[in-house]
Amino acid sequence: MNSVIIYLFFFAVYTIILLFWGKSGFKKTNNMRDFCVAGNSLGLWASVFTFTATWFSAVSMQSVTGSVYMFGYSTILYSVVGWFLGGSCLIFVAHKIKEHDILTIPEYFKIRYDSPAFQAFGGFVTVICYILYIIIQIKGFGLVVSELLDIDYKIAILMIYLFVVYTSFGGLFSVSKTDSMNFVVVFLGIAIAVVYIISDIGNFTLMNEKASNLTDGALLDLSSNNLFSPFMILSTSLAWGLGTAANPQYIIRIASAKNRIIGMKMICLSVISMGFLYFGLMIIGIGSRVLQSDISQIGSSDEVLSYFINNSIHSNLSGFIFISIIAAAISTANSQLLLMASSFTYDIYMNMFHKNLSEEKFLGLARVVIFITGTVSLLLSVNPPDSLLLFGSYVWTVFAVTFLCPLYGGLYWKKATCRGAVASSVAGLVSATVFFIIDQNSSLGSIIHPVLPGMIIAFIVFYSVSIATYKTGSIRHEA
Repeated sequence: MNSVIIYLFFFAVYTIILLFWGKSGFKKTNNMRDFCVAGNSLGLWASVFTFTATWFSAVSMQSVTGSVYMFGYSTILYSVVGWFLGGSCLIFVAHKIKEHDILTIPEYFKIRYDSPAFQAFGGFVTVICYILYIIIQIKGFGLVVSELLDIDYKIAILMIYLFVVYTSFGGLFSVSKTDSMNFVVVFLGIAIAVVYIISDIGNFTLMNEKASNLTDGALLDLSSNNLFSPFMILSTSLAWGLGTAANPQYIIRIASAKNRIIGMKMICLSVISMGFLYFGLMIIGIGSRVLQSDISQIGSSDEVLSYFINNSIHSNLSGFIFISIIAAAISTANSQLLLMASSFTYDIYMNMFHKNLSEEKFLGLARVVIFITGTVSLLLSVNPPDSLLLFGSYVWTVFAVTFLCPLYGGLYWKKATCRGAVASSVAGLVSATVFFIIDQNSSLGSIIHPVLPGMIIAFIVFYSVSIATYKTGSIRHEA
């Protein structure tokens, strides 16, 4: 059977199920709490599925796999290690954040620091960052669909736009419902690819032996990478880790859980689940290189997986691997669209301009925002960035330098003040931007990721300004 027909069949089935599952969320969403945090009602497994599906994006599925294919296991150091460290830090948030009745993460800043303006700032940062990050999901979807269905990239990205807008309209109930399906699809897709590779090569040990012979051991050497210097690898991992630890898309899943215990269990089980998924991606990346050693026909690391599916796997099940890539992109993009809508409507518009907005008007405006911000991301995706993995680390840097100190410091340090938090966010953002500009214009290439100087300055400013402005009883001690 023609491979395109196989892909179209799987794509059609996936589309029908996604539309059906996404519709169920509309019936449950009656107010802003339902829309933003699913009424704080998600149980353990619903929380695990939506947390993991949101985490596992096109960056994981395509960029990590492609980077392992091209550069080897060193990819783990500047991506996966950082993500897992950041994910582990979320335990500390889960222990405290449920003490606050919040609908968005920027709302915590208003409660802790008694500053509506800081909440609005947090909402603005959230909207801008996710507009940029959704580009990654749209590009990832566009690359694989245009390659495997043989259609134009611009038409392909329009398809994911329609998917994510539709599934976001129902709020977190709808997103979490489709995330459950997407997690299963991703897990099975990776498992099928791993089984194919191992059965074709022989076993895991033989795969690594053959990979070692291809590049004189460079693919297996964690210290060998011709893309980044060792210090850039370390600081890029730090960007992903700190960005994950401060990222609203993960923390809001804690707020949406039924209770603190479920929130903490969710993080532990999700990290374990992700370990299996990333181990599978390592096998796919190295195994693909063994089976398709000629990389001259591949334009970038982001295109490796779709090329591998189309040229190495000659099976009807290759269609399942195809839709698992789509599921990874959609499950992250719709979560981020939902967060953008929540932040703009609740943290900016209601907070600053219309405090008495009705529930019905809130839902209507939030859905308009989903449409507008999704459209902006779509237009920006027409000319996407070259490397999803590096571009994503820059977006996560913004969350790290603006949110990390005010969030963790506010939760655990009584002397954290509003002035210290605001000054930290501004100083961190400005310094990271300056170092990013310097890095991009340096004749020496990328030496250090801007997150490192940005976080150092943000922490120093947060501590020093808070100490200087702290007065007993002058702020709300919520720590």
